[in-house]
Amino acid sequence: MAGNRARIAAIFDMDDTLLNGSSGRMLFMWLREKAMLNRYFRRRDIPQVVVAALLYKLHLLDPTWLILRMGRSAAGADAAEMWAISRRWFDEMLVPAINPDGVARLAWHTTQGHLPVICSGSSQFAVELMAQHLGIGETVCTEWLIQKGKLTGELRQPLVYARGKVHWMERWAEQTGVDLARSYFYTDHISDRPLLERVGHPVAVNPDPQLARLARARGWDVLTWNW
Repeated sequence: MAGNRARIAAIFDMDDTLLNGSSGRMLFMWLREKAMLNRYFRRRDIPQVVVAALLYKLHLLDPTWLILRMGRSAAGADAAEMWAISRRWFDEMLVPAINPDGVARLAWHTTQGHLPVICSGSSQFAVELMAQHLGIGETVCTEWLIQKGKLTGELRQPLVYARGKVHWMERWAEQTGVDLARSYFYTDHISDRPLLERVGHPVAVNPDPQLARLARARGWDVLTWNW
């Protein structure tokens, strides 16, 4: 559906946008604090995960490898237990890190009649909890696949990252009657350039240096949200 009758979406990235930090790094920290890290990561994988997260932050690594590795490491885990642990982690660590400026922007879009959605490369175990907490009814995220109550170690393809975000958002927009050409997208990271270029109102929020340069060159809105 297109044209003036189509809905307008307010699309929010989660990590380092709605959330003051990376949910993946925060989960790693929380599991370490609770002495549960070895339950979800093999000991030999932990240094690789730490280094990969740092290289991604420095724009020296495509995080696809890291996302897939994390998914594989959880193969065989009980999904109900994952949800229970995720809720504890979310309440203890993520809720205090939700950005109030992002919440205010979400509220403004709601008053405008726009359809809010979180679009994130993080898993359903973080994104769906964030959406529920904020009263957002729509999510597009990297789905960790489950069979017979157990995580398979496989992730739905393509990952919700870079051009993968456009793939899934176009499918979602068709299903919900949203016109992406009239919609907003808020994000901090240059990897989201494909979706920023797809929407009508791209917004860089506390952008990394590469995205800041691109936003200036394109005349995109740049917002500074307090941390």
